[in-house]
Amino acid sequence: MRVTIGEEQLVRAIERAIREMSGPDTGLEVKIHEATGAVVMRVINRETGDLIREVPPERTLDIVYKMMEIAGLLFDEKV
Repeated sequence: MRVTIGEEQLVRAIERAIREMSGPDTGLEVKIHEATGAVVMRVINRETGDLIREVPPERTLDIVYKMMEIAGLLFDEKV
């Protein structure tokens, strides 16, 4: 897979932001929600591994996906 220069710069900027936002007690994780493709940022306690904060909450994205799925099913039935 080829990465464009713009994508490479974006990845570097995100990595730099993660390093700057991470502290001695906390870490920042960035991942992609598989079903929706949305970016999820998680603040983790480095010592315990506990989740401190998640934006947007993965649970919310799961609900959004289900709603999109239901809307798609309703749309298919009407056609």
